[in-house]
Amino acid sequence: MFDINELMNRANGAKEQASKQMEELMQSTENLLTGIEAEKAESLNHTEEIENAKLQAEMEMKAANLQKQKEVLTQMMGEEFAKQSAMMQQQVSEEVKKQVSEIAAMNSQELLGKLYGDDMAILSAALDTLGQLKETDGADGMEEELTPEQLYAFIEERMEHIGKMDELSPVPYTGNLEQWQHFAVLLSGILSTVNGHALDSLEVQEHIPVMDQQIANLVRNSWGITGREDLLDTLCYLMQDGYRARYERYAAAESYVELVDEDTDEDDKEGIQRGWTFVQQFKKKYPADFLLGWDIGRAAMITRWGYFLGWITQAEAWELLSDMAKTAAPRLSGWREFARSYLFGGAFWKEVCASNDAAHYLKALTEAVAVLLGHAQTENGGEWKKCPWPRVAEIKHNSH
Repeated sequence: MFDINELMNRANGAKEQASKQMEELMQSTENLLTGIEAEKAESLNHTEEIENAKLQAEMEMKAANLQKQKEVLTQMMGEEFAKQSAMMQQQVSEEVKKQVSEIAAMNSQELLGKLYGDDMAILSAALDTLGQLKETDGADGMEEELTPEQLYAFIEERMEHIGKMDELSPVPYTGNLEQWQHFAVLLSGILSTVNGHALDSLEVQEHIPVMDQQIANLVRNSWGITGREDLLDTLCYLMQDGYRARYERYAAAESYVELVDEDTDEDDKEGIQRGWTFVQQFKKKYPADFLLGWDIGRAAMITRWGYFLGWITQAEAWELLSDMAKTAAPRLSGWREFARSYLFGGAFWKEVCASNDAAHYLKALTEAVAVLLGHAQTENGGEWKKCPWPRVAEIKHNSH
């Protein structure tokens, strides 16, 4: 026979034991959650410290590069321009310090939000799509590779075709700053037209995150330029040496073997051999300085890209473009000669790169020139036709 009181006592004891175990489980869970939150906070604080350290390191690196940049600018543009640039750089540096201070004052959530915005996934997907489009564009229209003789004949045919296009006679600009600035922007006309950029101002296009990143990728992947220092070094090279100097070296060599060394890999050897053969074919007809339009046209485009990406100021961009304009104006007779120079330089570049799509590339350049000179039926075009080449007396430049 069961003792009801004993059963009740056992039941109450079990209930108390279960309640005690539940309380212990809840306390354990609470302790665990508290620990997780503490670890999370510590992780976020560590992330913040790392990012602040990165920002500080970047500032120190910029300070270390400032002197080198000043030397490059002095070499390119003169002491006065370098001083003005240094003042502007100081203002930029102060603004960077201000922003770093603001970032340091942010909490972890705000910092992570700034570093990894919600638009990152959208931007990445969009860039992937653009990359796929670029890779597939023209893939179905591959052309048969030309022999050297066929390529040289095709180059001459393209050069002659451009030479027959109409253009207005050069006119004096009489110190008109706005006119000179417009002319300087138009020096980037061929690449701008190929890439769909605007030619009515220093800006290449409207600032949209996806397109901003596309241009940054273009400059980085095509030129290896990742910031201000690389940009100025590249501009210095193009203005002082460029492909004119390479063409001159190849012209002077008795054999392409003189241009290679033990560290040259096989792909580079092929490009050097093809480039040397190209120069031997044309050096009596086209001297090295004929490639001036090729070098300046690209330098003008890179300057506009650099300004668009915020690597140089507006004042610096105009100063650089002004120097290019005043170098090109007296040394080339007009837009047609500038275009022929650009096309010829592009053909030389394709041979040095051992590329097999030179004909397709030269066709694209010729089409861009036709648009610029108003010889193509397009909705927008004729920018070169609306802006005659400046007529100035030929002057000597120490940089060439």
